[in-house]
Amino acid sequence: MDVSFNCPKCGLHISADAEAVGELINCPECDVEFRIPPGRPRQRPVPVDVKKSTGPAGALVSAKGKTGPTGKASTHKPLVVPHHTGPQESLLKKAEPVAKPKPEPPKIRVRCIKRSTCVEVGHDRFDEVVTEFLNQVGQANIIHMSPIAYGVTDASGRMLPDYGIMVIYKG
Repeated sequence: MDVSFNCPKCGLHISADAEAVGELINCPECDVEFRIPPGRPRQRPVPVDVKKSTGPAGALVSAKGKTGPTGKASTHKPLVVPHHTGPQESLLKKAEPVAKPKPEPPKIRVRCIKRSTCVEVGHDRFDEVVTEFLNQVGQANIIHMSPIAYGVTDASGRMLPDYGIMVIYKG
């Protein structure tokens, strides 16, 4: 099983064989010498030939050519550095943005409120009906208001003058 750790100087992420824990190595990036610490387990290592100074007179010896304490050639790979080409892939895929349809512009509407239709059992509710309608529409949506005058024929055939209001609004 491999262990994973970082260089104490440059922070390079390195993986090594668990049997190499405690050995002196040189960082492949900044060449600082340090001991391989016990690290977290690593799944798939990428082998790299790393040189470390263990020979007499400071000669550089390849880590792959090292002999173990029994005098036999070591079969483990002591150091592995993961390599990435290009930017690292994201594990999460972003959803494609949904194209929102453009909202249709609000339609222009007209409402005429006649006073004669607001009279109930002798009570004139014209002001209340107009106020309620204007509150429903909202002040920002009102485009124009105009008074209107018209005539109504009563049951005896006489023409009675009346009034109302015309409201032009967005809605």
